Amino acid sequence: MRVRSRVEMAMGGTSDEREHEVGSELADDLGEAATLLASGESVGMPELVAPEVDGIGEVAEQNRVFEALFEVPAPEQQLGRYVVLGTLGQGGMGVVLEAFDRTLDRRVAVKVLHREVDERQAGRLLREAQAMAKLSHPNVVQVFEAGEVQGQTYVAMELVRGKTLREWMRREPRPSWRECVEVFWQAGKGLAAAHARGLIHRDFKPGNAIVDEEGRARVLDFGLARRAERQGSRDQSRDQSRDQSREQSREQSRDQSRHQSRDQSRDQSREQSGGHGQRGGPSAEPSAEQESTIAAQARIDDDVALDTPLTRTGAILGTPAYMPPEQMKGAEADARSDQFSFCVALYEAVYGERPYEGGSMMALMVSMTSGSIRRAPKGTTVPARLRAVLSRGLAVDPEQRWGSMEELLEELRRLVAPRTRRWVAMGLTAGLVGLGGMVAMPRLLELQERCSGAQAQLHGVWDDARRQQTRDAVLGTELPYAADTWARVGPRLDDYAEAWAAQHTEVCEATRVRGEQTEEAMELRMSCLHDRKVALDAAVKVLIDADGTVVHEAVTLVEGLPSMDRCDDLERLQQMHQRVPPPEDPEVAREVEALRERLAGTAAELSAGRPRDALGHVEPVVQRAEALGYGPLLAEALVQRGVAREKSDALIEAERDLEQAFELAAGHGHDAVAAKAVIQLAFVVGVRQARHDVGLAWGNTAMGLARGPEVEPVARAGALRIVGTVLMAKSEPSEALARFQDALAIEERAPGEHDTRIALTLGSIGNVLTAQGKLPEALTYLRRALAIEERVLGVHHTAVADTLGNIGIVLWKQGKLSEARVEFERALIIFERALGEDHTSVARTLGNIGTLMTLQGKRSEGLRHHQRALAINEEILGPAHVVVGQNLTNLASLEMMQGHLEDALATDQRALMILETGLGPEHPDLAHPLLSVAQIELEQGQASEA
Repeated sequence: MRVRSRVEMAMGGTSDEREHEVGSELADDLGEAATLLASGESVGMPELVAPEVDGIGEVAEQNRVFEALFEVPAPEQQLGRYVVLGTLGQGGMGVVLEAFDRTLDRRVAVKVLHREVDERQAGRLLREAQAMAKLSHPNVVQVFEAGEVQGQTYVAMELVRGKTLREWMRREPRPSWRECVEVFWQAGKGLAAAHARGLIHRDFKPGNAIVDEEGRARVLDFGLARRAERQGSRDQSRDQSRDQSREQSREQSRDQSRHQSRDQSRDQSREQSGGHGQRGGPSAEPSAEQESTIAAQARIDDDVALDTPLTRTGAILGTPAYMPPEQMKGAEADARSDQFSFCVALYEAVYGERPYEGGSMMALMVSMTSGSIRRAPKGTTVPARLRAVLSRGLAVDPEQRWGSMEELLEELRRLVAPRTRRWVAMGLTAGLVGLGGMVAMPRLLELQERCSGAQAQLHGVWDDARRQQTRDAVLGTELPYAADTWARVGPRLDDYAEAWAAQHTEVCEATRVRGEQTEEAMELRMSCLHDRKVALDAAVKVLIDADGTVVHEAVTLVEGLPSMDRCDDLERLQQMHQRVPPPEDPEVAREVEALRERLAGTAAELSAGRPRDALGHVEPVVQRAEALGYGPLLAEALVQRGVAREKSDALIEAERDLEQAFELAAGHGHDAVAAKAVIQLAFVVGVRQARHDVGLAWGNTAMGLARGPEVEPVARAGALRIVGTVLMAKSEPSEALARFQDALAIEERAPGEHDTRIALTLGSIGNVLTAQGKLPEALTYLRRALAIEERVLGVHHTAVADTLGNIGIVLWKQGKLSEARVEFERALIIFERALGEDHTSVARTLGNIGTLMTLQGKRSEGLRHHQRALAINEEILGPAHVVVGQNLTNLASLEMMQGHLEDALATDQRALMILETGLGPEHPDLAHPLLSVAQIELEQGQASEA
């Protein structure tokens, strides 16, 4: 039959040859072909498709060429019970076909693996497909069936028409951050549903999710490619050798039966359908002219390099740009790995760039490991709260991420909950919105202009000039960690200011442009933002006047700035306004606002470690608040004076201020201030004054108040941490540990950046575990604290040295004396560089090193270290201080070991005088020097004295 021969010519000839043949010889034969196909007489699949064609996917390709040439339906191709209708996409593992399920009367997508995929890989694909088939969720592409036909493994799944999430992200106009959160929230629900079934995606990215024509997002390629492609490194060379042998054999066969032009034709066909010319390479995104029909496993991201899935690198599989650090290192991926990939993709959607820089896998890994997330682009409208939520999901340590996808999704839901959900409009709907917008554009621009002054309001608060002043002040202290501190504080202040400007614009536009909230609501939110700007200004003023103390506390100061996301919580703002209304007299109200601005300054001074300055500045505010008779303001001022007095060691006066502040605040329904007052009371009484039972009573009151809606989550954690500290001082470590762990759980979930608080709580847990003798666990918590401190504060900060000292003590208790000494000596270097050689922290560390040296048999060196520690403390604390008495006790032990009994006796007797005077005759610290004196007297033959 002439048609059959011409088809074979068409399949192998060049495009010019095909055009010539169809134009001059075969025009009359099209009718014949059409008649044969319509009547059901097969043209003959074995004769139509040459024997060397590599599987079902290439049959579908050739059928497509047939239809393009002759404009008639190609011969029907069967795949089990499915009739193949066409090719949707291709990738390195196989081809995705559109097919019709005759049994259930529906169209499906069928992924067919290439023949060279070995049995082990195919088996994994089948097992994964079987597991996924049990999962039915509206945000996961449904898997219907998996099996094998004609020697090739296939998976049949739901056919979804729409756009990949990447295409959706790149549409014009670009989706708003709210739209991105809404769509990604849906995809996240799909991931969470799979996690609940114990299934991990391992390669989530925008190319592996689809947004259908109704705006519903679904996750696809759910773990199939990851498991199917995974192979051990020990098999890699064998598989490559086998692949090369197969390819050589196949090419010889092809060379005998095909012309070069036929290969070119096939490559062109593949490229047009979304693939590269070579099998196994990543497929490209379809052109805009093609129908946007996507099925599970239809394609891989259009980018290359970091966006290209790794399929033959041993255990490290996935797409590097979205891959978490642990997966890059070859560790097994889990649900937290999916969470990281999800946050990378959502960050990219809202900011237009990925969170970590790196043009290569190594550069990307370095960037991720350092935890250096890019600064938000200038002028972004993405709220700081969303950035904080994503930053936690992007934590380098999986333990620091959200506890589950559900927790993360709940935070995202809250971000969009205050406003009516506006699900994504696509296609024609988007076009109609654009046409309508053209009519109102001049008016819209006019309205938006009213809300464009946010950056100007930050002039003189945080602008280029003030940033430079702050930088110069911090670096001008010449502290070893000044540069590290500025590298962390500067960007955080930038982010805070940008978030303020973005939220200021958003609040204005919600009322003045979109009409979504009332003027009263805008006023409440703007008042909240005003308080944040005042706090920012106060912090910057303190930093511009920085000394060593301020630089030491700078990161804590900036972390302590009031949360911006609270200004987005209109319900809470309304409740606070009703419970604590401003004074009715406008003049009094204005003065109250001015006095609160002064309190913001004293709060910054307290956070920066300047209690005496704060005490001087808060005193006149207290006096004026008393004269005004406005109770809420007086309570706020008394809390600050109480804290300043505590930090200045005026404990009785501090307790009195805080009690009065608590009574005033509670009486006026000012719960947030009442909670602050009672938390500080628990500390002053229970820790500083060691009245443990009274302190615990205040602490329990604090925990009850801290559950109120007005109180920030970090304040609740602070209450728990104080109670834990009191319990530890009361020698109840198990109860203390429970409180610290509860505090840690809150701090890790709280929106915003609370790294220094988390490190503090981790350190407290480590110290409790040390006291309980649970040394391996203690070391784990202390090293986590150290990692955070080094990242957030810099390796030269004294907080790092404190934690190194605690780690040294644990190693000492484990008998690892050499390792312990290394940690102590690292701490000593930090302390000496930051504080000078004559400081109590230096003395403490010298004493620890001296004792270790003695235990290692280096008694002379140990003695010198103890003598130096004693000299420092005598100079700074005075010769009668209790710490000096403790130093003398240690020194006497060393003198005794070296046989200097007379010196040891004199040293012990001096220690006993100091300790008895300072601690009382019954204190347990007197036991050691008393025993030492008795032992020396026995050695000297003075049994009765001993």
